[in-house]
Amino acid sequence: FVIVVVDSTDRERISVTKEELYKMLAHEDLKKAGLLIFANKQDVKECMTVAEISQFLKLTSIKDHQWHIQACCALTGEG
Repeated sequence: FVIVVVDSTDRERISVTKEELYKMLAHEDLKKAGLLIFANKQDVKECMTVAEISQFLKLTSIKDHQWHIQACCALTGEG
């Protein structure tokens, strides 16, 4: 499994996250890995929603890996 924690408030670096995510998923050792994305800091006003993050990362285009995106807040443990 690959677990990625996304800072939902960091709109400037989401493109870096996308680039690194696809590099990881293309690696031979992760060919059969599932993907879990935690969209952290959902408690912060004006953060990106799970839908926005999913759309930006183009998660629906990932066909070779099972994936799930989960809204969460590390401070409260929610999600």
